[in-house]
Amino acid sequence: MHLARDAQHDVHRRIVGDLLERAAGAPVSPIAVHAAPSPTEYRTRARLAVLAGSGRAVVGYRRAASRHIEGVATCLVLDARLDAVLPLLHGVFADQRGEGEVAVALGAAGRPVLEVRWRGDLGGTFFASLGRHVDSGALAGAEVWLAGAREPARVGDPRAVTAGADGEPLIVPAGGFAQAHPALNGELGRAVLASSEIDASRPGEASRPVVELFAGSGNFTVLLARHAETLVAVEADARAANAARANLAARGLRARVVEGDADAFDLPAGTRTVVLDPPRAGASGAAHRIATSKVRRLVYVSCDATTLARDVEILVRAGFGLARVELFEMFPHTSHVEIVAALERTPGAPKSASGVASAKRNGE
Repeated sequence: MHLARDAQHDVHRRIVGDLLERAAGAPVSPIAVHAAPSPTEYRTRARLAVLAGSGRAVVGYRRAASRHIEGVATCLVLDARLDAVLPLLHGVFADQRGEGEVAVALGAAGRPVLEVRWRGDLGGTFFASLGRHVDSGALAGAEVWLAGAREPARVGDPRAVTAGADGEPLIVPAGGFAQAHPALNGELGRAVLASSEIDASRPGEASRPVVELFAGSGNFTVLLARHAETLVAVEADARAANAARANLAARGLRARVVEGDADAFDLPAGTRTVVLDPPRAGASGAAHRIATSKVRRLVYVSCDATTLARDVEILVRAGFGLARVELFEMFPHTSHVEIVAALERTPGAPKSASGVASAKRNGE
């Protein structure tokens, strides 16, 4: 936060550029940076830590590299509607015992929703308090998981609702992943679509399947499905996969949503374009599979430059080159940035390369 916004952009551009140039073994074309509309009150989801006992509760964030919870009364980057939940949480947990995490997001009608993961005791006053807040409209709903429980307790409607990459409402399961900066999500989606070049498919290519890996609740799926004749979306989490199907159906769109491990998914014959948006750990398994496939174009969305660079190196060894890199300031005042990297296979490049095998042997 001590850096001016332009300085933050320059740092992100330099870090990402240096990592990708080393991975690709060649200069990276100028990297465009898409600034956030506002550097404050932008986050529409967050994960808070809670410690309760002796008639009081500490609600806040964990210190870096520590289990210590730093209590906060307000958070500058949280959407004001979620910032208002902080005192509510202090009251709800004040008479309880234990510790856990609370994922906060926006749900139906822009009201906050909670997903609670708790180790300890939660008494009847806790659930009664949640019920009162739902009845009053302070919350849309909550989902509560106690340690060892096979099913959560639910109050109201705990599903999150955000804006999808197509600008329409996107339903997300309680605690599920969604972009935390909806104001930039539409711009991010347009970049993904442009980089995929689905609309510019050559004659005879339009019917070839487009594959989306790590599809989540369908943030990009609902946009890609409008342009791809055949779309296969792969997601390991059952609740997210079901949400993706529901979000497609709500728009009258069609795509095949496969519940499975995106890192181990066998690409359908004829696949030429892949879009993937993996978690912070990256997608080394998917990168190895794509490297030995006939895929020609890859659009990789990443929130971690280090794992992206690792996977880009795998792909470059198999004949891919970086065609375009864009940064989206989804997390102002932090070290994180969202990256869209488009890779194209060099004409005549082999579908497999000795470098892929050596990368596997080296444990990459």
